[in-house]
Amino acid sequence: MVSDPKRVLLLVAVVGIVIVGSSPNGVNALPLFSNHTGPTEVTVTDFERLDSDCADEMRRYAGSSMGGGKITKTTTIRTNSADADISVWAERTSPKGADMSTFRVHVDSESKGSSDDVCQTAVRYTVVLEFSGGSPEGTLPDAHGLRILWLENGKYAGCSSSVTSPLRSECGRFTPGSQPERTWENATA
Repeated sequence: MVSDPKRVLLLVAVVGIVIVGSSPNGVNALPLFSNHTGPTEVTVTDFERLDSDCADEMRRYAGSSMGGGKITKTTTIRTNSADADISVWAERTSPKGADMSTFRVHVDSESKGSSDDVCQTAVRYTVVLEFSGGSPEGTLPDAHGLRILWLENGKYAGCSSSVTSPLRSECGRFTPGSQPERTWENATA
């Protein structure tokens, strides 16, 4: 006959298996586990125009930092004139509740005048994004992350990400000329 502590342990294991098997959330339905997701919202909290000059004279500088629910990025955008208007807006591109939260940040320049004949102009700027929402971590969190695709005047300008294993950011698939990742490929001889 099975002792009482072993019966209790067996009962707990059976109940856990039934909960995991019958729940659409699987292991996340168990106590101490979480269905941690990345942030659900992104807000442009700061934008600063730092400098403008000929693109060739202005060394191409890019830098970013991420932490504390914020990301700061400093880079340059090519424009038609030094006084071009620049707009920044962000959108979420993944469904709420997704383990990988994906966002797209658009930086667009619009010049009121004609192009400067002397040189191709560039404007250096800093943008700060703040993230919010998402579900909190449990004692035993699951995979989650975020990816930001940066677009300047509608064209790819970079990708930032932060993920936990086993998720992958897949930023490489957005680079110009990239090929899809394959584990196999049809071939003829």
